[in-house]
Amino acid sequence: MLHSPPGSGSDTTIRRIAAHLTGSGHSVLLTPDPGDPRQLAHLARRNGIDAMLGTHAYLCGQTFADSDLPYVIVFGGTDLNEFTEDPQAMAVMTEAVDRAAALVAFNHDFVDRCLTLWPRTKDRLHHIPQAVQVRPARFYSLRHALDLPRDARVLLLPSGLRPVKDPLLLTREVSQWHQEDPRIRLVISGVSYDEDFEDIVRRRCARSPGVDFIGPLRRDHLLAAMRQSTAVLNTSLSECSPNAVLEAMALGCRLLVRDIPGNTCLVRDGHNGLVFADPRHFRHQVQRLLDDPALGARLGREAARTVRRGHSPEAERAAYAAVFGRLAAVRPQPRTGGLPVRHPVQATPGGGDAA
Repeated sequence: MLHSPPGSGSDTTIRRIAAHLTGSGHSVLLTPDPGDPRQLAHLARRNGIDAMLGTHAYLCGQTFADSDLPYVIVFGGTDLNEFTEDPQAMAVMTEAVDRAAALVAFNHDFVDRCLTLWPRTKDRLHHIPQAVQVRPARFYSLRHALDLPRDARVLLLPSGLRPVKDPLLLTREVSQWHQEDPRIRLVISGVSYDEDFEDIVRRRCARSPGVDFIGPLRRDHLLAAMRQSTAVLNTSLSECSPNAVLEAMALGCRLLVRDIPGNTCLVRDGHNGLVFADPRHFRHQVQRLLDDPALGARLGREAARTVRRGHSPEAERAAYAAVFGRLAAVRPQPRTGGLPVRHPVQATPGGGDAA
């Protein structure tokens, strides 16, 4: 079930997993969430669906838990980071998790979170590190697109426009720094999830010297922009296994990420990137890169090596093929009771799909 905008991290993830399953001999159908288990059952019968895959325990769980088909839940990020604080969402997720044929976590932090919340899932929980595939555009120029001078120090923040991503965290610090050194520029690029929040971001950037918001870029253009930047950033309040960080690592970029578990599961400070605690610390870390080009080169090489060793598409494809290969004889667990009445939740988390 497609919940996230095209080009978002969740959308990229589910389409990559779908491609893995297709490459392993499965037929895959990506479809918008019908929002009704009966419509989902009709869709499954009409298309000969044998199993389902969703990338968010709450969003896909609302529909999957009422299904008679076996399904796999891939924890998406806000499900375990945010929705566990909401009793109603937690009830939906618990039922969905209990009835799932298999569960997937991208990192050890999410494995631990799942087992803390639902210890009984141990035998169905799979740790499958997220992989990335990067093909940057050959001729796109971010500096040309923004008419930036050749000596600009571009700090690129690929970020969905939603509060959990905190895309405005660094605007004041960078704007002040830009007034001291006009070469310093912050560029924010991302998909909008909320028109009101997008308007806030646009207005803040418009009145912040040295800060540009350029909206969403085509994925190959964004990858090219990463390679052309002084550093690629992540400012999120919470993450699981952020696609943009892994993509930047695969490209050998210099990374600066906020000190949260979803980032530090991937980035070790001083080893394959730099970690910051707050905007002032961020400025200190960027200055280290500017003062020591050899440091940035070393961090970039190690970041690319990290992805090659632990996040290969081949390993990810084999892992999902193994999970789905065991689903043939699996049916959902018997229901333990009806789901609670479901009301819309205002937060906009990552997406999910059916396969």
